[in-house]
Amino acid sequence: MTTASVIRKNPSNRIESFAHDLGRAFGSPRHAVGQLRRWTKLAWHAELPVVELLRYRRELLADDEFQDHLERCLPDVPYIFPEAVELYALIRALKPAVVVETGVASGRSSAHILRALDRNGSGALHSIDLPNVQEGSVLPIGRSSGWIVPDSLRNRWKLQLGDSRELLPLLLNSLGRVDVFLHDSDHSYEAMLFEFEQAYPSLAPGGLLLSDDTHLHAAWDDFCKKHHIRPGRVGHLGLSRKPREATA
Repeated sequence: MTTASVIRKNPSNRIESFAHDLGRAFGSPRHAVGQLRRWTKLAWHAELPVVELLRYRRELLADDEFQDHLERCLPDVPYIFPEAVELYALIRALKPAVVVETGVASGRSSAHILRALDRNGSGALHSIDLPNVQEGSVLPIGRSSGWIVPDSLRNRWKLQLGDSRELLPLLLNSLGRVDVFLHDSDHSYEAMLFEFEQAYPSLAPGGLLLSDDTHLHAAWDDFCKKHHIRPGRVGHLGLSRKPREATA
């Protein structure tokens, strides 16, 4: 049984969930210290209280309905999104009105964003996907982009299929302002820089810029250096808040 399963089967409220976390900390101090450092780093880069992010982490892991759905679907998904829990916590804490992501594949990140928006009771996700363009993220035969997203969460979701080089500028222009942007499509240096440069002017002051797989090359660091923003990383996830006084 997975750790998430243990958490979900036992606690009925946040106090019991937090008690489970403490018990695991005493059982494996090294793991607990590593997790605390990771979430403290996430909170620092996102400029959010670590206690709040950890509370949303516990909330997600105790979400029986959502976790059971994922467990049924994930055996058919040939890739992972290691920072999915962190992504959920960020969206819960930031409570964005508009989220844009490029790259959907089976929809693991999309599902976590949408579950967080659903819990927030507000906000919408706009996604762009060019199926099977990214090596390692090929859809299962007979499945379409975002197939693991539960029907109950799709009312806040608008998905467009096509090349982000064509669709992203149009989408950003129509939205005007974006609170969170996540790149997870073509991870070439050129494609990542293109998307960052397109999204950043539309990002609201204090908005969050996110990118998966920032370890592959220098695109993330080069972009952040150019725009004088902090090139934050938690695992392979790049994250940085746009300065609140910025206008572009």
